[in-house]
Formats: sequence, C-alpha cells, structure tokens
Amino acid sequence: MTSLRVLNEPGCRPRRFLFYLGALVWVLVTRQAVWASLSNDSSVSGQDTVSPIPSLKVTPPTLSPDSPSNPYTLPEVTVTGVGGEKTVLPTAQPNSSVYGIPVEVMDIPRNVVPISHELAESAGIGQFGFLDPLSMAILSPAALSQLNYGIASSPTIRGRNGLTLINGIEETLNNNSEQNIPWNYNMVESMDLVEGPSNAVYGATQVSGGYVNYITKQPYFDQFRGNLWDTIGMYQQYMWGADMGGPIENGGKLAYRLSYMGQENGGYYQYQRNDQENFYFALGYHPDPSYTIDFYGDYGTYDYTPMWGMINRPTQSLIHDGLYLPGALSPAQATTGLLNNPGAATYLGTPLGMSRRTVLLNPTDGGYGTTGLMQVIQRAAVDQDLQIVNNTFFWYHDDQWILHPIFYSESVRGDYEIDNRTECQLRFHLPADLRDPLREARALLGELRLDGLVDTGIELHYQKNLDYNSDSFIVLNSYSLANQNPMLWNALLSKAFQARVGNPKAPFGGEWPIPGAPPGYYFEPANLAAGSTDCRYVAVCPFYQQWLNISDKLSLQAGARATTYLVTAQTPPGTPAVLFTRLNTTQLTPLVTVGPVYRIFPWMNAYFDFNWGYVVNAADMGGFSPFFTSNQFRLPNVLYEGGLKCNLLHNTLFASLDAFCQETSLNNRAGLATPSTVTGFEASMTYQASRHLWLKLGYAYMHGIEDWTSIGHGPPMYQTYSTDLALQRNLPLNNNGRFPPGIYNFLGFPDQIASGLVTYRSDLGLGVTLGALVMSEQSLGYDYAVKIPTQFILNAAVFYATPRWEARISFYNLTNEPYWLAFGMGANGLRSFNYETIVPGVPFWVQGTVVLTF
Repeated sequence: MTSLRVLNEPGCRPRRFLFYLGALVWVLVTRQAVWASLSNDSSVSGQDTVSPIPSLKVTPPTLSPDSPSNPYTLPEVTVTGVGGEKTVLPTAQPNSSVYGIPVEVMDIPRNVVPISHELAESAGIGQFGFLDPLSMAILSPAALSQLNYGIASSPTIRGRNGLTLINGIEETLNNNSEQNIPWNYNMVESMDLVEGPSNAVYGATQVSGGYVNYITKQPYFDQFRGNLWDTIGMYQQYMWGADMGGPIENGGKLAYRLSYMGQENGGYYQYQRNDQENFYFALGYHPDPSYTIDFYGDYGTYDYTPMWGMINRPTQSLIHDGLYLPGALSPAQATTGLLNNPGAATYLGTPLGMSRRTVLLNPTDGGYGTTGLMQVIQRAAVDQDLQIVNNTFFWYHDDQWILHPIFYSESVRGDYEIDNRTECQLRFHLPADLRDPLREARALLGELRLDGLVDTGIELHYQKNLDYNSDSFIVLNSYSLANQNPMLWNALLSKAFQARVGNPKAPFGGEWPIPGAPPGYYFEPANLAAGSTDCRYVAVCPFYQQWLNISDKLSLQAGARATTYLVTAQTPPGTPAVLFTRLNTTQLTPLVTVGPVYRIFPWMNAYFDFNWGYVVNAADMGGFSPFFTSNQFRLPNVLYEGGLKCNLLHNTLFASLDAFCQETSLNNRAGLATPSTVTGFEASMTYQASRHLWLKLGYAYMHGIEDWTSIGHGPPMYQTYSTDLALQRNLPLNNNGRFPPGIYNFLGFPDQIASGLVTYRSDLGLGVTLGALVMSEQSLGYDYAVKIPTQFILNAAVFYATPRWEARISFYNLTNEPYWLAFGMGANGLRSFNYETIVPGVPFWVQGTVVLTF
C-alpha cells in the first residue's frame, strides 16, 4: 500500500536538478566525441543543423564580371518548406503505418487521422502526463473519451474503446484501452488514429471502435542533435526530459536515439499524483537499402493514483448549480443492494456548494508499477518487388494499486507478451504483353492496370497473465464529500464487505487476501471478465492482405485473417479449493475485409469498406478468465463505411466525408454479450499552404444503441436512479439494480461533436494556436433523467521558436467553463457507474514549456 506523499514542496525536486546537471555534462562530452569521430567524413560533418522548419539558403559563387563564362551574377535564392514534424496534412508524406502496408491516405478505404508531432503538441496530447479525455477529440471528434481513470493508452473511438498498437503490433496486455498504468508519451514520435475495426495485417483481439498506432522515436542518421525541455503547470505539474541522438560511425549506417522523461505531477483533483520516469533507447543499423534493422526499448517506473472516485451523487442541481447533497451513513453500514440499506432521506442533508477539486479519493489510495518494451523490426529487400518484414515485440507489465472507496484492488504479477509477425510484401504487375493490347480499352473504369501489392504472412503470439482483482463492492454514494473524514471513505470498514471476506458463497466467490500483497489487498476468484486469472495462451494468426489496382480509377483492398487461440486459464494461487476451476480451450476467430476505392476525379476518391470478424472478451489485463465459455470468443465486430476524400488546392487542402454503421458487443461480466450499433457521419478538413498557417476542422454525428431485448434483462447500474430521486422517494443509494429488457441509447455519449484547431506562425518564430471543442447534450442514466447540457471548451497557446530554443505557454479551458464528463461513455463498461460518480472538468489551466535545442 502506498503512503500519502506531500507534493509541490521545494525539497521534492532533487531529481530535476541532478538530471539537468548530468544532462549538460553528457551532452558536452557526447557532442565533442561524435564530432571528432565524424570530422574526417565530409558527407556527415558538412551538414547544417536540422531545424524543425528547414530553410535551405543557396548562394552560388560569384565569378568575375570579366569572365566570359559568367556574364552576370546569380541572385541569392532562399528555399523554404514545411518540415516533417511541422506537417499536418494527411497526404503530405508517404505512409505505411496507418493501414499496415504502404498505401497513400487517399487510397485507404477508411477514415484515418495521421497525427504528426506538430498536431499532437498543438492539441495537448500527453501534455498532462496522461491521456486526457479531450485532446484527441480536438483532432478527431469521433475520438472523444471518458477519463479512463487516467490510466488509458488509447481513446474511446466512436463510442467504443480503441486498441493500442506500438509500431504496428497490438499491445494486448490491455483491456478496454486501459493498461492500468499511465501511458508513456515520451517514446512517441507520431501516431495514426484509424476509425473502425483493424485490418487483416494488424488484426484485433478485443471489440473496439478503432485503433491508435503509436510510432516510436527513430534514430538520427544525419547528425548529432537533441534537446532539453522543462514543463511547469498549475496544480503541481512538473515534467522534464532530454532527447538526443546521432550517427555512431562514419558511414552513417549505425545511429541511435536516447530519450528520458521525469514527472512529479500532482493534479487538479485532491490526493492525485503521477510520479513517473521513462528511459527510451532506439538503435538502427541500415547497412544498405536492401536490409535494415531497428531496435526500440523503453523502461518506465510509475507511482500514481488512478482517478476513479470523482464527485459522487451526480444530480441535475450539481451539474447546473454546483450543489451537492451532503450526509453519510456510518462506514460500517455502507452496503450495496436493497437489503439492510436505509433510504436516502434518512441521512441526506440540504444541498450546499462544494469545490470541484474535492473528489472521492482516500489519501492512502494509489499504487506503483513498471513497464518494459523491447522491439526489433527487420526489413530485407529480396528484389525490387519482394520485401520481407519481421517485427518482434516484447511488453512487460507489473503493477499494484488500491482504491479504498470503491473497493478496488489490483495486483498484476509480472505479466508479459511476446509477439512475432513475419510479412512477405510482394508487388505484382500485369505482364507487358498483356498490358499493351488493353491500353486502348478505356471505359468507365479507365485504363486497366492489374498491379498492386500482396502482404501475407503469419503472426505468433504468447501471453502470460497472473492477475488479482476486486471491484464488485460499489458503495460510492454512501460517502459524503462534505463534512466527512476522507479516511472513512473506505469499504474495508463496512460490515457488509467484511462478511464477504473468506466467504466462498459471497458474490464472485467472496474476498480473499492477495498472496504477497500488502495487508488490505483482496481479490475475487470468480469475477469473470473483471480480471482474476492465472492464464497462458498462444495465438497463431495467418493473414493475407491484397491491394489491387484494377485500373487507374478503381482499386480494391481485400484481406482475411484466421486467429487460433490455445488457452489455458485457471483461478490464481490463493483461491480456495472449493472455487478452483480451469479452462482449456481452442478457439478460432476469423476476420474478412474488403474495400473498393474509385477515383472520380484526380483530386477526389470515393470508397466503401466492409469489415467482419469475431473478437474476444478479455479479463482485466487482456488475459482470459477460467470461467469464460465459448461465446466469449465469438463477439461480432462489423463495419459498413463509405465516404469521399478530396485533395485540393495543389495538395494544400484535404477534406473528407464519411457515413458508417458499426455493430459491436457490450461485454457483460456474465452471460451473453449485448449487441450494440453506432451509426453516424463525419466531415473533416485540413488546410496548410505554408509553414505559417494551418487549420483543422471536424464534425461528427454519432448515435449509439444497446439491444437488450434478447438478453433476459436490461442494462445494470450500480445505482439505477439519481440521488435526487432517491432523496425525494426515500430510496436506498447503491441499489445495484437492472432496467427491464429493451433498446436503450448510449450513455455519456453526445450525439454531435465539433472541433477545430488553427495555428499561425510568423517568420520571426512567434505563433499562436487556438483549439475548440463543442459537445451536445448527454444522459447519465438509462432513465435519461439527469443530463449534461451542451458544452464547449476553448484552448489557446502562444509560442516563440528559434532553431536553438522554444518557449510555449498553453492555456486550457481559456474561458473557465464549468464543464462535466460522464464517468463512462458509450459502450464502455464504466457507464454502469454514471449515477455513482461524475467527472468535473478541469478549469482554467496554464502550463509553460521551455525547450533548448542543440
């Protein structure tokens, strides 16, 4: 159990001072050594420093006017352009990371959002030390997310959790986009957000609304360079780091990148912390164009508080007027359900105002953890048409944390996954003797081509989980945020909870001490998808993806993947013999995808995409529960999507419009999964004519429904009515009930979202960014009685950048709007908490960053 720490004291910052002192010495020594090693190689030492916005000045030598070969002197010419890090247009650079194979964004039959370093920085992605709910939605309205306790690795996409990929490999130690440790943005160079299910090359384990593929930092092959940076923000935000790299030997074939980040963050919410250190290393060896090998490694340590219990007892008066209902049961009386649970009118008091920073976190809440990444990617070109790609991925995860009010405890004992994917990428062409006779056969489809790319191979996956979890005793509305000692926000003090300890007949097999964990940590042996398992599984995944250019107007992508799971899972050590169970099963989950693209004009493409497949339910950290049945391995994930993409104004304006229908499943803790459907349309525009000005706008209409008509009951919630109604009718809080069967709208899910981001940068380096997000009304409960109204958030940043240093001041929630977020959004399982807790949005927030480039 982690202890309470005092944050934001001067004595708590020695790591930053030692870091900067050591970094300065290291930079000076390393730079001198690298320059010395390269001094005899003019191909490297003669290069100028690469600035974020490259500017090439060409000054030809001036010859004598008397020379017959030079009748005049050439003028000085300055050529400027938009560097890779400053590019925001999806079509600006060739991209092979979006869809697994090298295809231009215009030709991908799906709504995709490549996110460059410039876009991520401008939207504020990762600037809080965790994945905040709003930053990605400013770039893609369909990626509006719930808070995810601050321990998510990808956003909610189209109302469903997104999958997390790292350099093209899915991180499967993850469930509902939650990896249970804050995500490390220090290792990220750029990212690609793709809406809808994954394709045949990447594959997918769990139900998702899309995925984010993180591209990690790459070695510097051109010259030694790097930066030091420091970020300070309101509410005890301290982040710092260094990034540097360069070629190791004269030929420029071997290069490295080293990156470090430290955090000592408090937060707007009380008792919140995120102290984090990450060490990233990349090494690349590119001896010639026919073979390359790259290694990526990251090690992170985390001391943090998951943000679960926020403001409890959400009511309409709390949302509109900030009025909270005080009064509490004795902690010993706190219980869930209707039995022995007194009516709310017996102890709730008169509404009163309360600070939005006061949230339901016990001062002793929190945890610690460790992650590790090792990845090796090899590319070998057999000839100009055949390339072999091998991607080997290792991810390690260990964490232990506890939240007393919920009650939630978790202990993950060194889980790891090993993945290896081998691809054969073959380009094919129509033979010349067949192409010539068809050259004149022009019709609606244009000139026949019949060339393209085949990407086929096999992916092998092994995963080991030993996870302990308890999360079923939900009594959040028993506590009062006003006039109650926070140390009493503790389910362990409840007689009802203590009655479950050591009781195999209690819900989910009762509560049992976690072996090797601190006192007070308990787990539930039979909590199914919630997480307790001792699991090992192998997945064998052959795949085939083909891109066929039928003509110069029509292309077709088609793919298939067949994932076979060989699973062995049992209840973990510490489970009483009477509850012990084991699962041995082999399951097949197929995937089929097809998508034609038609070039209406040279600047406009129309596309359609169909993706059908089975995915699996998963326990807390992506393993399998020993109580799963075969239907947990056959959850349908289906997409129908069509749209238009336009590349206009000489490649400076990209616009897209799409409509979609996605059918997924809601994972229930027990029993059958619930069918759900999200339908909608989206429009977006990105404009960038120069390095001075760029603009990105987006709009999404999405409507989601849950079909409970064939399940036998309706959706469950830990409290099925608002606390206001409980007070009026003297109903018990935390009633833990279900609604009747029927069709229900998604909760915490605004049907309409609009966003915009614009940046202007002058030649002097001075610039400004404005970002905005508008969300329509959203309901908290299935009775639709309490609603969050239409809201907007406005962000801004002012910056000054030179080739040697940069300063940026960011203003979040510029107009100080008192906005709210539902704790659970759309098809996410957290929606069942929505009448137990609500997230107060962060108010006006200032953060400053200084970067020194060398």
